[in-house]
Amino acid sequence: MDQHTFEDSAVAFRVPPFEFLSAPGFAQTRDRLIAGKLALYEGNHLFNRLILEEGRFLCYLAALSLHAGQDMAQPSTWLTLGRLQREVTELGVASRNRVEAQVSCLRKYGFLTQQPHASDRRVRLLVPSATLLARDAGILGLLVTAVSDFGRSPIGKHSGPLPADLHRAMRRATLAHLPGLSRLIRRHLLLAPFFAHDCGYMILLLLLRDARESGDSMFPTGYQRLATQTGVSRTHIRRIIEAARDAGLLTTATRGGHDICLTSSMWHAADRWFADNMALTDLLLHEATTRPAGAAD
Repeated sequence: MDQHTFEDSAVAFRVPPFEFLSAPGFAQTRDRLIAGKLALYEGNHLFNRLILEEGRFLCYLAALSLHAGQDMAQPSTWLTLGRLQREVTELGVASRNRVEAQVSCLRKYGFLTQQPHASDRRVRLLVPSATLLARDAGILGLLVTAVSDFGRSPIGKHSGPLPADLHRAMRRATLAHLPGLSRLIRRHLLLAPFFAHDCGYMILLLLLRDARESGDSMFPTGYQRLATQTGVSRTHIRRIIEAARDAGLLTTATRGGHDICLTSSMWHAADRWFADNMALTDLLLHEATTRPAGAAD
């Protein structure tokens, strides 16, 4: 199947992604979304390395979704390490050991805690920190703002992080769509050089922003600059840039990645990625605002 087409069944969108892509003002909304995400991600090297890779990102989403959807009266819904491992391994993006390692890192740096259940202290519940929840509410808020730019938001014009109740409802709605979201990421094969590597998504956002600021012409970045911005090594940056170049997403004119130009294929793929994100956000937002609180998934 052509990886640029929207005609697949990854997610049963309410509004087809091409309607966002073809809407007036799409490029401006996309650029604001890129800038907003970078404002949240830049400088947070540790957090970015913990989530900005496909498998880790889906594990992160699964943890937040299970937390939002759990019912303390129903033990089968509790967010435990075992439940998270089952959810993520069923997606086929990480092994049980890899999930456990990510949870350990999130706990080590205070993004998750593990607490005994009040009525059964043998059960250890995973609890996202206020910092993790606030950061996710900020990211979702940017996406809801993008959807509201097109007049499609059921909550009207929005700006800023989501309020706690709406954030929880949207992450509760995310749970049922995790398999579709996994397929959604994988259908963007052309962007695999970024999605499959640590901080690759951050590097993608930086390249897109730099290209727009240069008027979509060649821009003077470099491996060292990108390494400093993302907190990964120059070698790691070089491998990602070379993989993207080999995939036809960009060209480099000098050694060291100092002169990069994004190709039309890069913008073509990136636009479809952001259109998919907007369509998914629209779906989650409508499910969150129309489903009764506490309804079963």
